[in-house]
Amino acid sequence: MSNEGLALPIAGERVRLERRDGQVLVLRKASAERVGNLVVEARGEALFVRSLCIDEARRGYGLGSETARLLRRAAGEAGWGLLRAWAPPDRGLAVYFWCRMGLRPLHGEGPDGGIWFERVLG
Repeated sequence: MSNEGLALPIAGERVRLERRDGQVLVLRKASAERVGNLVVEARGEALFVRSLCIDEARRGYGLGSETARLLRRAAGEAGWGLLRAWAPPDRGLAVYFWCRMGLRPLHGEGPDGGIWFERVLG
């Protein structure tokens, strides 16, 4: 299961997640302008966030946080029980971001020396 397993489209206050050409796009709700993208994949029982990227010029306005909350909701509505993400070893802001989004760090080393995060959905 990949992004096909998400309950999309889904909209929040400022952004909308929409499946297009096999990708999950992050669109500004008011104008439908693309402001980022999301890459997820199935890994066993978990939906794994490979990448959540908001365009550099659009960062700092809460669009990434809203995207993460919408993803969590879409995954739960689609029946996923576990959401996982990781933070690269050189990205302290990613650690802070996933903690703020309610995912807890797991013990042990993640991919490429990073940190695994997870949240039980439901």
